[in-house]
Formats: sequence, C-alpha cells, structure tokens
Amino acid sequence: MNGRTQPVLTALQAMTQAFAVLTLDGCKWLLPQAEIQSLESILDIDREVRIPHSVGAMAFAGEWWPAYCLSGELQILPQMPDGRRACILLDNGVDRFGLVCDRVEALAGAPRLLALPACMALPNSPVQALVLLNDGLGCVTTTELLAALLAAVVENVDG
Repeated sequence: MNGRTQPVLTALQAMTQAFAVLTLDGCKWLLPQAEIQSLESILDIDREVRIPHSVGAMAFAGEWWPAYCLSGELQILPQMPDGRRACILLDNGVDRFGLVCDRVEALAGAPRLLALPACMALPNSPVQALVLLNDGLGCVTTTELLAALLAAVVENVDG
C-alpha cells in the first residue's frame, strides 16, 4: 500500500457507512449512498434542457439538474446507450447533477475497501479504492471526484 492511499481509505471508511453500486457498461462503481438524492427513470430526463456535454436535465426540488451519461471507463457519451434505465441525482452539498446508469443497487453492509495498487493511484483519478464484489471488482469514487472529472473533460473538449 502506498502512503497516499491509506489516508484516503481511512477517510472513506469513516464518512461512509453505506454504498450504492452503479453499473455503467458492465463496470461497477461505488458511491456513498448519502450523496444520492434521488433515483429517477431516464424517461423523466428533459432532452431539450441541456448544457454542453449533458444528455438533458431532470427537474428536481425546484431546480434543473444536468444529466450526464458516462461509459464504464468514465468517458462522456453524447447520447444514452439502449441499456440505460435509471438516473441518479447526486448532491454532495456543492455539486449537483444526474448520472445515467444501467443499474443501481444498494450494497448490503459496509464493504472492505482495498487500497489501490501503485499503478492505479494516479493524481486526479476518480478511483479512490477498490471493493471485491460477488460478481467482480468495483471502483469507489465520490460525487466530488466525478464532478471534477466532468469539469476537466468539458474544459479539455472546449478549451
């Protein structure tokens, strides 16, 4: 374990009691359940209300929340693949947006977070830890890190 990952694991474990597992193109991503405001149908996304790189927006709590569609490798997709069924609305108190997913499920119990191997512990990576799931490996991230990734991608595409 490298020196960078131990504090991250400790902080994640302390702040997060429950995770949700999001499936994007067969890849499993874990997010703290406390950051999920709502789980909505993609049918509720208004495709006419858009900001750059979003697939539309969702009306929730009196506001429009931009909805993004990411691949399993967290690349922005210009449109939703056919297998996408749900949109989770994420809010960490600073960042608010929707993420279109194939599937969303609650993870029973607190998972054991595994440190990233040195080759995966990259600066600005959205992957903070790994979790061994019954059907494979999951990557742990947060709303803050996904928002930073979206902002960086938008800046690179537009810049």
